[in-house]
This record gives sequence, structure tokens and C-alpha cells, in this order.
Amino acid sequence: MKEQRRRRTAAAADSALCDLSRMAMEAEKFQMEHPWSGDSEVDKMVYYNAKDDIDPDFKRLVSYNTTAVHIPTDIYEGSSIILNELNWTEALEDVFRKNKEEDPTLLWQVFGSATGLARYFPASPWTDSSNLADKIDLYDVRRRPWYIQGAASPKDMLILVDA
Repeated sequence: MKEQRRRRTAAAADSALCDLSRMAMEAEKFQMEHPWSGDSEVDKMVYYNAKDDIDPDFKRLVSYNTTAVHIPTDIYEGSSIILNELNWTEALEDVFRKNKEEDPTLLWQVFGSATGLARYFPASPWTDSSNLADKIDLYDVRRRPWYIQGAASPKDMLILVDA
């Protein structure tokens, strides 16, 4: 029984590590291949804005057809850096879908950039207390513990699972 649990845990960790590695390699490739554009216009960018209104009938909408993007409130959505990141990170949608197909137990997949842009799958409207009149959206992916730990950790890792 203990051995079976150890094997299941090891298999789940291997699968998650494979998904994470695929996303990291693809993100690096997409960013390197992206032709920088200094004249992009914010009103011509099409992306699922995670802060759009929640559908009143469903209370929470989830779409496996696309990703959603959250940009921190203090970051200008029309800056060249953000517009270029919106462009190249869009290619991660296929990676997220493939990860989900290969591991149906995956719930959320999130890519966080050093600029604060977060692209996540499946897409869902941003639910936060900032919808209240006296609150603002203070979420910034760069301040999340998993982002800080990942950014500060060695990039070549070995994960050991011991029973």
C-alpha cells in the first residue's frame, strides 16, 4: 500500500515536472522567436482580459478554448513590453492545451512574467474583491510565493521523492 502510494506520488510529480519543463522551454523559445515591435497599438491587441465582468448567469466562466491574461493595475497595458509579451505568450495556449490533454488532473496552469503579466489556462474572468467600490486589484504574479521561489531557485533542478 505504501509502495503504491509512493509510486503514484512519484508518477504525479514526474508528470507535473514534464508539463512545467515543456512550458518553460516553449516560453523561452516563443520569446526568442518573437519579433519585437515598438509600434503596437493597445486597441488592436486581442486577448481575454481576466478582469472583465463575470457572467451573471454562471457566476464564474471557464473556457478551455483560450487563456486569460491578468496585468497588474500599476502596469500600463499599452506599453511596448506588455504588448510584445501579449503577442509571444499567446503561443503558450497550445502548450497549456497539450498539458491538459496529457494530464486531465491539471487544474490551473499559469505563466508569470518578470513584467507582472500572468497568462493562465483555462481562461476565467478575474474574481477579486476589487469589484467592491473601496477596493483595488493588488494582485501581482511577481509577489506570489510560487513565482518568488521559482525565480530565486536554481534553474537546473533534481526532484527526489523518497518514501
